[in-house]
Amino acid sequence: MSLRKSRGFTLVELMIVVFIIGLLAAIAIPAFTRYVRKSRSAEAAGHLNKLWAGSVTYYMSDFTSVAGGQALALSKQFPGPAGAWENTQHCCELTGARCPGGSSAWQSDPVWLALKFGLADPHTYMPGYSGSGAGTDAKFTAIAQGSAGNDCSKFATFTRDGYVTSTGDVAGQVQARVTNENE
Repeated sequence: MSLRKSRGFTLVELMIVVFIIGLLAAIAIPAFTRYVRKSRSAEAAGHLNKLWAGSVTYYMSDFTSVAGGQALALSKQFPGPAGAWENTQHCCELTGARCPGGSSAWQSDPVWLALKFGLADPHTYMPGYSGSGAGTDAKFTAIAQGSAGNDCSKFATFTRDGYVTSTGDVAGQVQARVTNENE
């Protein structure tokens, strides 16, 4: 009678492998979730930075109006009063929990055109903008609002305010102000 040597894994070896895979998953899944949320916050900050740059460029440009055959210099100001919202729904309520990009509001609304703002790619945070006043009384608020999750239960709002100093320079918040941060 010959003894046959079995080839395969023992139950203990299989349990050790399953334990190691479970341990790696327990570490990797929360880290991945944090990474996704940070990337969404970076998207909101990118919207605000783009709106800030457009606001400064518009304010620093010289505009004229023709009245009675004469060109008159207009007071420096930010575009306003407000840009039309891209959608009536939040991005998380749409297919894939993202706004599709290429909104017609950015191609037709005078505020968005003045800011030279548009997003061609799908995005999670919906941008908003309001501006008022002229000269050293001019001010604006750039907004990015959305949900870090797909359930639309809690919205985060990132805002960045700008104003004009007494010397005519554009100043304001360096960092975005965040309300209900989901990150």
